[in-house]
Amino acid sequence: MDVTTQIIRHVLNSSPETVPENGIERAKLSILDTIACAIGGSNDPIAHSARQLGALSGGKPECTIWVSGQKLPSSLAALVNATTARALDFDDTYEIGINGCHASAYNVPPALALAERDPSINGGDLLSALATAIDLHIRLARSITSSAGDTGRDNMVAVWGPTAVSTKLLRLDEQKTRNAFGIAYAHAAGEFQMYEETAHTVALQQGLRARSGLESALSAMVGFNGPREPFFGRYGFYKAFEQAYDLDLLMDKLGDDYVNASISYKPWPSCRATHHGIDGLLQLRERYNFTADDIVSIQLGLNQRCESVVGQPRDQKWNPNDPVLARFSLPYVVAVAAVRGGVAISDFRAEALDDPAVRRVLAATRVEIDPEIDLTHGRYGNSPTAVKVQVKSGAQYSIRIDKPFGHPENPASLTDGMLKLKACAEMSMLSFSEKQLGLIGEFINDLEKRPTLAPLFDLLVGAN
Repeated sequence: MDVTTQIIRHVLNSSPETVPENGIERAKLSILDTIACAIGGSNDPIAHSARQLGALSGGKPECTIWVSGQKLPSSLAALVNATTARALDFDDTYEIGINGCHASAYNVPPALALAERDPSINGGDLLSALATAIDLHIRLARSITSSAGDTGRDNMVAVWGPTAVSTKLLRLDEQKTRNAFGIAYAHAAGEFQMYEETAHTVALQQGLRARSGLESALSAMVGFNGPREPFFGRYGFYKAFEQAYDLDLLMDKLGDDYVNASISYKPWPSCRATHHGIDGLLQLRERYNFTADDIVSIQLGLNQRCESVVGQPRDQKWNPNDPVLARFSLPYVVAVAAVRGGVAISDFRAEALDDPAVRRVLAATRVEIDPEIDLTHGRYGNSPTAVKVQVKSGAQYSIRIDKPFGHPENPASLTDGMLKLKACAEMSMLSFSEKQLGLIGEFINDLEKRPTLAPLFDLLVGAN
């Protein structure tokens, strides 16, 4: 059996009974986390632009735009909600590998859009479809063994996760599912320049791929065909774009080991590559009871690849004047953590970027390539970080963080997800009551028991 057929049959044959419990439970957190991030990001300029784009396009009012309550066709709802969920760079991410990926917020919005479009989709079916699609999304991403930072091709596989979850929930047969995967190949795109320039497309490309995956499935449903060998054909993806790949990382234990359970949760709304430094600073701060006023200097050591993303260009990273730039500035977020004891959505508002206390610590912060870390983790997109703090007494404190909170070996729970939901709701464009947030959490916690998802969508709309 060829690889594409194995992948398609794996998607089609998955069910609540075939997905392991850890895959189902992590899928719940993916849903809760994606919703939380969209609520928290709803007042960001990127989210406002996404809603305006949806309104310009218009169409059949079948699916809810979270928070605002606007109704759009399913594919546009997926675009708007996925873009909004990435607006703050707060959504969870897969970091165990050379190239990471933000799989949850690509896949949850089209899945929920289709569940709203078709009330007969039950919670168990949604969870198994999501776990399977996110697992495939990650497998495709990790199979590429060249670094996106070197090639400039970033996460081009992202379209196939939303395609998988859409074909599953649309109940397409094997032939139409194969066509959907082939059609999705025409939508495959992803580039690293957006990170280089910290452009809005870091968020928008997520919405574009969510829409593309759903539209690929709908295109196949109405009769379009596509290449039958989009992955390994003569001009398939791996031949045309990513000839450096590891087939075992794609196919090993497919259907048994659901790697969606290995996604990292984000406790802070910034690039995951900054979390090691934040975590280390906060641990030292708590252990040695110093304040920002005590700090003489902070030194942060990590690999070259991460330093180039969160430490370069230096004139911008040490003087962030834009929220997107600040979220990708390691010295800025560590300075915020030193001053405030954490990093919050509000720390990226325009008025917060010029806080004198943060700016003082920022100026005293250095980011360098750590030779030992670069030797052992040089190809990884998220690097261990060595944190050294010197205080006015002359004392020096240091720690190295390899697995910050949220890492699959230092995992978060649904309880943590609920705390994040409540924190995000405080920054929402529209208000959410404590009761409403609790009902969202309860619904997702018991999702496998829900005969329909229809009651959830009213809960995702804020009050004027």
